[in-house]
Amino acid sequence: MTNSQVLLLIIFPIGFLVGIIWWGSIIYLKYKWLSFVEETIDDNSYSFSSSIFSAGLGVSRYALIFQFDWQAKRCNRLEKKELIPKKVQRLFIISNYLWVIASFIVFGSLISYKIYLI
Repeated sequence: MTNSQVLLLIIFPIGFLVGIIWWGSIIYLKYKWLSFVEETIDDNSYSFSSSIFSAGLGVSRYALIFQFDWQAKRCNRLEKKELIPKKVQRLFIISNYLWVIASFIVFGSLISYKIYLI
């Protein structure tokens, strides 16, 4: 086994595990907080809590609103985001970070494997 194969066998499962944790956080936020956030911020004009796939989009959207003031201003949600408890905002932001980390690890390990393979 080459070093690149060993690296792939170690790093890829870590990214995959982080991805599973991310999906778990999406499911938790969908059933616990997403409908509350939709109602408070968007006055139920969006329905991200209808399926698990749209919940992923909704969690990402609201995480960006909670994380960056410029995004909240752009969407005219700066005042409404303060109505959401900070604990809930942090959960959305952590879920977004999990997605970024899992994607970076999984795709980075696959790309590095392809580079070392050539």
